[in-house]
Amino acid sequence: MLLLNPPFKSISPEQDFYIADKAFVLFYQLYELTAYAFGFPYFPVSVYDLEKLVDPQSPLGKMLP
Repeated sequence: MLLLNPPFKSISPEQDFYIADKAFVLFYQLYELTAYAFGFPYFPVSVYDLEKLVDPQSPLGKMLP
């Protein structure tokens, strides 16, 4: 069974995301990557993993110590 259809290649500059609980979360719409039964695929990334890439004045940067 192929879970990701089409196969994942990269993150688009227009990718949907949200910020929650010290995490940057990328998510995809239903049917965009997987079947409906799998729900919304999402991938949380800790803000601490992105610390060197984030502008300290951005909303994500303000979550860092």
